[in-house]
Amino acid sequence: MNKKSIIFSTFIVISLILVGCGANGNQSEGSSGDKVTLTLWHYWSGHLEEVLQSNVNDFNETQDGIEVELTFVPYNELTQQLLIGATSQDVPDIIIGGINEVQFYAKSGILENINEQVENSGLATGIYENIAAIHKIDDEFHGLPLHTNAVGLFYNKDLVDEPPVNWDELTNLATDLTEDGKYGFSASAHNSQHGTASWIPFLWSTGSGVEDLGSPEAISSLELWKNMYDESIMPKEILQKELEEVGVDFYNERVAMIIGGSWMIPALEEEAPDLNWSVAQIPKDQMHASVVGGESIAIGKGQSVDEAWQFIDFLMEPERQLEWLKATGNFPAISEVANDPYFQDDEVRKVFAEVISTSQGYGWGENHNEVNTAIYTAIQEALVGGSTSEEALKKASEIIQPLIEE
Repeated sequence: MNKKSIIFSTFIVISLILVGCGANGNQSEGSSGDKVTLTLWHYWSGHLEEVLQSNVNDFNETQDGIEVELTFVPYNELTQQLLIGATSQDVPDIIIGGINEVQFYAKSGILENINEQVENSGLATGIYENIAAIHKIDDEFHGLPLHTNAVGLFYNKDLVDEPPVNWDELTNLATDLTEDGKYGFSASAHNSQHGTASWIPFLWSTGSGVEDLGSPEAISSLELWKNMYDESIMPKEILQKELEEVGVDFYNERVAMIIGGSWMIPALEEEAPDLNWSVAQIPKDQMHASVVGGESIAIGKGQSVDEAWQFIDFLMEPERQLEWLKATGNFPAISEVANDPYFQDDEVRKVFAEVISTSQGYGWGENHNEVNTAIYTAIQEALVGGSTSEEALKKASEIIQPLIEE
């Protein structure tokens, strides 16, 4: 998950003028014989924007009748601008947004159904089933994964001979490694998506989900964290730390094992070039689980579908996908690309490629913020708020159930 891959959009009121500046409506069609100009909305800056622009330039150079133009929309404004645009059928031709937002955008009338194009291209059978499902409404594609990321277990190989496979092994090993001001295990319990993304794989590992937080299995997943926190196996300040800050503790060798994101790998390699480390699947209860993040690409409803698909098809070519992933530090959702030696011959990249093939999305549509808040609040209530794990999750369930039933 790239640090802004998991999108938790705050629905703020903004001016309709902002939408008018970016969306193109019927303007993309042009007059007879003219070049069709496609507007692509994205929220990237810096290196990612440069990579995207380079690919756009490559595409434009191959085209006589189509030109793609980029429009930057701030990360926390994208969803609201799209929703406003959808009310007047004035959305951009192409949209790059969070992978966990695709279904919400489709249900909100923002995205075109591209199932026929995906099926005809052969991509439908190449995308991991778990990732494909995130992009479907009524079993039909409304977007495609541009790249993915996930969370896994980072561990110090000088301290950990074999990474723990299950919860008992995690607890026992973390206990043994906690001494002299150093900790065996850490994760983010921050009051944000960082806390939710760090804990929810443990919930899913039991076979439970947000729909049954009151189950004994769900309670056991929070109790695991609470016990390690109470025993000071986890640092007390994890409630104040986002995932990247947990990563700092790891590469400073203050913590032996952490839950971290695949997007943290470049920083780890740069900041701790001498650290002997690797990654593994998150220890399981019944099954391994992880959260998938990343970005997806889709076509705006009612726009220049044929021309926009040509650009998407161009980006999704396996060779170009591989170069994209190398340039951005992300991971594939297409099995053919994941099988490339670039991923299979590297210890860390191979593990994350496997993690992503079994990970889950966790978008909750327009109620995403409320569900996310209820989850991380429950985590914090159990750790420091004086509630038992059962009490904290019961309270969260009372908030979440009406939201996911809407």
